[in-house]
Amino acid sequence: MIFNSIPFLILFSVTFLVYWNVGNQQKKYILLLSSVLFYLYFSIYVTLHFLSVVTINYLFSQKLLAKKQKGENTTSGIRIIILLNFLNLCVFKYFYFFMDSVYFITGYEEVKAFSKSVSIVLPLAISFYTFQLIAIQVDIHRNKITEKIAFLDYYIFILFFPQLISGPIMRTGDFLPQINSPAITKESMYDGMLFILSGLFKKVVIADNIGPIIFPLYENPSHYNGWVLLIGCMGFACQVYSDFSGYTDMARGLAKMLGYEIPENFGGPFLSQTFKELWSRWHITLSTWLRDYIYIPLGGSRQNKFRSHINLMITMALGGLWHGANITFLFWGVYLGVLIVIERILEDMGWKKQSYQNIFLKILKTTVVFVLFAMSGTFFRAGIAGENSVKISYEFFKNILTFSDGIGLYRLNELYIFIFVTLLFNYAQYNPAALKKFANFRGIIVSTFSVIMLLLLGLFGDGGGNFLYFQF
Repeated sequence: MIFNSIPFLILFSVTFLVYWNVGNQQKKYILLLSSVLFYLYFSIYVTLHFLSVVTINYLFSQKLLAKKQKGENTTSGIRIIILLNFLNLCVFKYFYFFMDSVYFITGYEEVKAFSKSVSIVLPLAISFYTFQLIAIQVDIHRNKITEKIAFLDYYIFILFFPQLISGPIMRTGDFLPQINSPAITKESMYDGMLFILSGLFKKVVIADNIGPIIFPLYENPSHYNGWVLLIGCMGFACQVYSDFSGYTDMARGLAKMLGYEIPENFGGPFLSQTFKELWSRWHITLSTWLRDYIYIPLGGSRQNKFRSHINLMITMALGGLWHGANITFLFWGVYLGVLIVIERILEDMGWKKQSYQNIFLKILKTTVVFVLFAMSGTFFRAGIAGENSVKISYEFFKNILTFSDGIGLYRLNELYIFIFVTLLFNYAQYNPAALKKFANFRGIIVSTFSVIMLLLLGLFGDGGGNFLYFQF
């Protein structure tokens, strides 16, 4: 059940109508029921597994909190629950990756045969909800959570269906303070509708149409010239952004219509002037999670320069693997980590970031950062493809860096337009103050945008494509 589908429209409509006609305590039960039904639509067995994992974590969290309140040590307890969560994630998401790695190293056919004999279904959103569950446990251990979380509140926080499948990755402080008194105003209703329309536009009009255009490039990159492959990289970066940012917009819009504010996940990353800035504006809730629960515990920047660079590389590599069980996702994380480390070294040598008044230099810096980031998408897209991922990545980089000859790309001009429109959305996120000028015209904008979306949906898409981040 995806946001841009009839079943979800029915579920949300019924939820919305009942939700705002009952008391606050009853609202919680409606949210929990709707969230369970939302997940049940995919698989009853996976849902039972999910609820079991949440229940185990809830019981552990209460045990940790009780120990904290008694002044007892929680180190062993936090290690056990983190290990259990990671084992759950590794078994369901990384089993085949691990077995393939063992087979690659040893060459034992028995390993390959055993791997093929095991059938494991990847639970939806396992990477997202695992990180939320771990964050709660660690925050209790760190004394950031000192009060007991009610069983119902805990479940709603993890299962909240607008953000369940693809985030954002919330902390308790993002959500629980609102849970006893969700409120809605005419303005927040309009804002919610605008977020939903914006997300639908990004997903159906941009992401779902870029995909088929660039698909041939990843089938046989050696046939295409270097320039086309480079534009294809930019196109894929725009596809991922539009797909995931579109999901986040819709999630935020749906949450607003239920009386909740949930975090933004993108801040106009493609207009960044440094790689550090780009990473802080791309999948914001993941990057801050990695910072708070991996990078800083490793020592962060508190140690010498070399060790801080190692800490960063470990964090980025794990961030890459979080996205998928494929070696190219690891390469993706390492590639971005190397770019940030190089940037740090250059800054230490005196090449500091400056606020250039020269518009040409600003555009040049932004372009270089965007292009190099887009090239990292070669690893990302190859990882999604699965088979021959390393070969595809190699062919892409070789042909781009050697400016190879080859054929052009059908519908290339359309791709230019989609890239341009994506950059406009980035500008709006990068400069949120620019949109506040239109705050008093919410009603007119919603009405106009709704009509435009109906026309665009008829022209550009069927609205049925899955979100890329559903597989993570």
